[in-house]
Amino acid sequence: MSDRRTEILDAALRVLAEQGMRGLTHRAVDAAAGIAAGSTSYYLRSRAALVSGCVERLLELDLERELPDLGAATDLLDGLVAVAVSMATTGRHRTLARYELSLAAVRDPELRAALLGGGDTVRRLGAALLARAGAADPAAAAGELAAVVDGLVLTVLVRGPDDPAGLAAHLRPPLARALASLLGPVAARTGAPADSVAPHE
Repeated sequence: MSDRRTEILDAALRVLAEQGMRGLTHRAVDAAAGIAAGSTSYYLRSRAALVSGCVERLLELDLERELPDLGAATDLLDGLVAVAVSMATTGRHRTLARYELSLAAVRDPELRAALLGGGDTVRRLGAALLARAGAADPAAAAGELAAVVDGLVLTVLVRGPDDPAGLAAHLRPPLARALASLLGPVAARTGAPADSVAPHE
């Protein structure tokens, strides 16, 4: 992806987050990116191409940022909390853009297919992490965990807490319960395979 196209799509995600789907126009993206009028339409001729580009860019950012951070975490729960906090704070505009696209996808089969395709890629990578942590059914566990994270982050965005310092503490207990139900309490804390954890006597 060219630097200018990436710049345009990053601006488009900000427009989505701030103005919603109705506000996503070529002109609005030009203004948000601080580029000459008509520049966005040069790279993304139609609105459909603009929306498709947003989906593509979101997936690219997920693969560049959230998943590597989670994979590098020595403690799976710590890594998951950090990702959820990022989604609600530094990555807030990307999260809002994703939710805007998800709502639009309910009525748009092509957009739904594109979002589901990108989500499948992320879930496959998440399943690989959970397999290493000992999940009996990594694919199902990845889908369930993604649903929990999405629900928690959406609730935070709507209801708070607004204090970023308290956000990790707010998110940790429900995420710990979700991981424990999928992996067992000790494996969830350590990220170790479940069969490597000695049973209690």
